Order: sequence, then structure tokens, then C-alpha cells
Amino acid sequence: MNCKFATVAIVLVLLQGCATPYAQFYNDNVEGIDVTKHPNFVLSTGEPKVIRGNIAEQDSLKMLEDGYKGVGYSSFNAGNVDEKGAITQAKKVYASVVILYSKYTGSVSGVLPLTLPDTKTSTTSMSGTAYGSGGNVSYSGTANTTTYGTSTTYIPYTEHRSDYVATYWVKLKPPMFGTHLKDLMPEMKQQIGSNKGMLIHAVVKGSPAFEADILKGDILRRIGDVSVFDQESFQRALSENEGKETDVTFLRANKEITKSVKLRAEN
Repeated sequence: MNCKFATVAIVLVLLQGCATPYAQFYNDNVEGIDVTKHPNFVLSTGEPKVIRGNIAEQDSLKMLEDGYKGVGYSSFNAGNVDEKGAITQAKKVYASVVILYSKYTGSVSGVLPLTLPDTKTSTTSMSGTAYGSGGNVSYSGTANTTTYGTSTTYIPYTEHRSDYVATYWVKLKPPMFGTHLKDLMPEMKQQIGSNKGMLIHAVVKGSPAFEADILKGDILRRIGDVSVFDQESFQRALSENEGKETDVTFLRANKEITKSVKLRAEN
């Protein structure tokens, strides 16, 4: 490789930093929870599965339905990035699946100064005759003079850049109930005429909720005798009815429905 272009490549790598951007721009989604000690996570010890993402919202919904939890994500804009960095980060957070997204955003051009040693050596030839009392003497020879300096060349470059996103997913143990919930928006509360309830955002396949035909978009109202209106009340309802056959009440198309659901016991 030409020395100048090799040096330019090294400079570009240094500008991007030593750490992989998947690690440098990682964001934690589990609020610092140690997943190695949490009883609900099934940690991966093998090579993470790499999925090419399409529509992030749809991909995330499918992962929730398949029984995974997103533990974090990486997001950054950069030039060409090796996806091996995402796999390394996935292993670091014990994720069994990593979903990758990229979108070209444009090119950046410029010049980089490249300063190299510039050493010059000049040779001087000498000859002549010396006269003295003992007679005449002829002489000849050369002398070398070395000058040390530098020269600067400006190298043009073009870098094609993209937005990169990677999401990291850890498998969960079979859930007690099997729903992912969201708070009700104000317009939903107006529609149902109540502050109580939580929107079912996803239903885990094979879970008690799935087997009872509870659907995405239903509004969960009660589990047993406990009204559900936030995550704390939801967890309390599960705790009080763990392992029991209990009534679950929800709204679908403004109609209240109650079904008997056998909740799993915690392992």
C-alpha cells in the first residue's frame, strides 16, 4: 500500500476513536439492573442471532410477542462500521438477539494534512593542488551535507455516512400472565370514562393471556379484585393471584369482558 494512503487510513481510524461505536453509544433500557442476577432473564451464552431490521416498531412488537425484552440499544451516525461491534456488544449485555438498522444520510468530503519526513542530501566534489616546501600535492574528494525537514501534502477524502441503530434482546422466562402494558392516553380515558385501566400493547405467545384470547388493543381493567391503572397495581394484582384461576376483566370496543385465566406460578 502507498505510504501516504496508509497514513490517511490510520488518521481516519484515529478520528473515529478506538472504541466500537456500538459500545460507545450504548443506552441501557433496564435502569442498571444486573441481568445476570434477575430471575426473569434467560441469559445467552452462545453467538447472538443477527436480524436485519425493517420497521423498528413492528420488529419490537414481534420480539415482545415472542417473549423477549429489549435491554438496550446503540444509536449513532458514522461512516462504514463493522457489524462485529454490535455482536460484541450483544455478548457483553447477554443478548441472544440483536436487530440492526442502517440508513444512508449523505457524504462528507474534505482534506487531511499529511506531514512526512523530507530529508535531503547534497554532495559537493572538491579537487585541487596544494603547494608547499616539499613540493606540490594534488587532492580530490566529495563531501555530503544532509538537511532534515518535513513536507506537507493535503489528501482529499470522501466518507459515506449512515444512521446506525442496534437493539439488543434477552429472552424472558415464561410469564405469569403475558402482557406488555402502556398507560392510557387522556383521550382513551375520556373514551372509556375512567382513569383506571392500562392499554395492552403486546401479548406473549403461549402465555395465559394468549391462551385466554386477550388481544393487543384491549384495555386491562382488573385482575381478581385488584383494579389495574399503573405498573405498581398490575404487579400487585399478579402477586395476589399468582398460580390461581382468577377473573380478568378488560374492555374491547367499549364492551366489558371478563374471562377466567389461570396465572402461572413464579419459578
